[in-house]
Amino acid sequence: MYITLVFFSSKISAQDCSVLLKSIDKSYSGECKKGKANGNGLAVGKDSYKGEFKKGYPEGNGVYTWENGSVYTGEFKKGKKEGKGTLINIEEEKQVTVKGFWKEDKYLGQYQFSSKKIDKSSNVSSYTLKEASQDVNAIRFYIKENQTMVTNPQLNIVPHHGNFTSVNKGREYYELVHVTYPFKARVQYKQEYVEFELFNAGSWNIRIEITEINGLNTGN
Repeated sequence: MYITLVFFSSKISAQDCSVLLKSIDKSYSGECKKGKANGNGLAVGKDSYKGEFKKGYPEGNGVYTWENGSVYTGEFKKGKKEGKGTLINIEEEKQVTVKGFWKEDKYLGQYQFSSKKIDKSSNVSSYTLKEASQDVNAIRFYIKENQTMVTNPQLNIVPHHGNFTSVNKGREYYELVHVTYPFKARVQYKQEYVEFELFNAGSWNIRIEITEINGLNTGN
């Protein structure tokens, strides 16, 4: 009795394994699953891509090279730049390097998120960090205490990273001006506080709501 052993390779020819991104679908060599590029491979068309694939699309880590010589090295999802990466862009014989994070091919900036909440005291029921504009580097604080807007709020600001040059005081706000980013700080009103970090330069509005809990008096 003879037993024939047949081994199947995950690497098959381009005509048997499809790449679903048209700009790189002319030839493919690499790993395949169910007739689609899946795993590590190299796809070439008008542009080229070498790296990880999933279900026919670049997904994971890889290097995409455009026909004009521009190169993106980083993370992909379903054929689009998504996650952390570096783009070397060739424009009119000039080379521009952009590092940071992308979402569905759109550049988000140097940081993945524009802001981060870190901590708050128990009587702070909520606080919001909202970008207002990119015209002026400033942070404006609004305080609401037991559903009432605080007038002429007095705050204690302790920066952990970044800085500011001066303060503007309005009837219902307290504002830091000429802020350098990223800006990380602890902001205290009476005995209550919030901690946060802002990554994107520009103007920010921060609204803090304080609701006194029995036994946790905000004090003076």
